[in-house]
Amino acid sequence: MLGVLVLLFVLLPVVPAAAQLAPIGNVENAVGTVVVQRADGRIDQIRGKGTLPLYAGDHCKTEKGSKAFIRLVDGTQVAMNEDTAFRYQQRDERGKGSTRIFKLLFGEMWFKTAGPAQLEVETPVATAAIKGTEFNMKVAPDGNSVLTVVDGTVEFGTPFGTCPIVKSTQSFGQRGKKCTKPVPIDPAPATAWIADVVVR
Repeated sequence: MLGVLVLLFVLLPVVPAAAQLAPIGNVENAVGTVVVQRADGRIDQIRGKGTLPLYAGDHCKTEKGSKAFIRLVDGTQVAMNEDTAFRYQQRDERGKGSTRIFKLLFGEMWFKTAGPAQLEVETPVATAAIKGTEFNMKVAPDGNSVLTVVDGTVEFGTPFGTCPIVKSTQSFGQRGKKCTKPVPIDPAPATAWIADVVVR
């Protein structure tokens, strides 16, 4: 009997947990190598143009000299600069639906939503809540964060308070402090790094 059970176990295909869920989007372009660690521990990589699906629970990382472009299923565009890592999660709330959460651990990411979208970017010191906008978030090794809004409005907050950051302004989030008042800025230099990776 034990032999039969072992044989059945060997013959039955093992389906990774991630494969049983619908992807939240795809990595469509990579400069250098992008590494994705699945929730079940499996490692996938992509170089150049192609399609690598992303799922809830995935940990995505670029190394020095690498960048990535990601398109979510709702049309939201995301770019990762070099030396960047994030983990993707979702929060489901009754009456509000799902909120997509990018836990930006370190590095730099750019986001452009296709319209009103429930999306948050969490850094070690601050959270940016998005409605419909284009913005850039950069996280230093100490967790301090710089938000540059290209278009629309982003609610940027720390445990000490939240403030709206509007088009063509920038704000800093620091550990133990409220985010700084937004200052006018030309956002083009802050997002110039996406030019060689974003697929229009």
